[in-house]
Amino acid sequence: MLTLNMIKKPMEKKSFVFIAILFLTVLFTIPSYPFDIEFPLVQSFSYFPYVKNSILKNGNYDLFIDIGYSNIYMFNYKKDVVNDFEFVNTAIGYRKSISPGINIEFYSRIAILYGGIMDKLIVNFHKLIGNGEDGRGEFPLNTVNYKYKDVFSYNSTMVFAGPLIAGILTKIYDGDKFDINFRVSLGIPLQNKAGISTGKPFVSTGLIFLHRSKNFLTDISLYASFFKRPDWLTSQDVRSRMYYINLHMGWKKIFGGFIFRSTPFIGGDLSNPAYQIYLGYKISNHLSISMHEEIPPMDTISDVTFKILFEF
Repeated sequence: MLTLNMIKKPMEKKSFVFIAILFLTVLFTIPSYPFDIEFPLVQSFSYFPYVKNSILKNGNYDLFIDIGYSNIYMFNYKKDVVNDFEFVNTAIGYRKSISPGINIEFYSRIAILYGGIMDKLIVNFHKLIGNGEDGRGEFPLNTVNYKYKDVFSYNSTMVFAGPLIAGILTKIYDGDKFDINFRVSLGIPLQNKAGISTGKPFVSTGLIFLHRSKNFLTDISLYASFFKRPDWLTSQDVRSRMYYINLHMGWKKIFGGFIFRSTPFIGGDLSNPAYQIYLGYKISNHLSISMHEEIPPMDTISDVTFKILFEF
């Protein structure tokens, strides 16, 4: 006799296979060029918006629009530091060649911090792989819980802009297949809001190593950024610098890599640096899609980020 349990087990197996196939499909076909790892509290000190590292020539210019969607979730033991929300980031960049080997660059962005839609999906996935709710039951799903001790506490949707970043990219070494470029940028915040912006300028410098073969690209970027302590964080121990490293590789239309970013915070969970891997596909000369996934300890990084990059 066919029982309900006998029917249920094959259905569960089919559901698991379907979800596993869907997850692998997303993982290997949706992962853009690297941007900074989305985490507003750390990015309020400095931001690394650079998408392209090659030098434009002969007065040429390019324009890109990068749209990212991130789910961010972390809290400390005392629950006086909470980052629980979703983040939509739209960055616009413009580059132009002004002389042989020298490009000027301008970057800006608009971001929306809101409750989101992905919490339930992530909880169900964690349960599926045996992790339970993985701590997500501590706060209501799909709501904003953005707090740092007694410095700030936000529980509603926020829209914010900036900073404006102006930079110069120049060539140090020009080889047949190997180039070395240097970048320096000035970041100018448009607002002074706790957890969103320090209200103070910052300076970033970086070295880029590029190697090209017939179908393969290797791009290694090393950055250091310097800033001043924000007025809204005078009682906390923070550094006046951050480091950012991106190891990027591309083969034909497929690309991927590894991102490291240090943190300005000296103590507590937020002193953990961020590690992230990404994988993407260049659909055309004007469109790329990607997925960025965190690597533990994941205290200063988004859980997952999906990106679409438009290039003109």
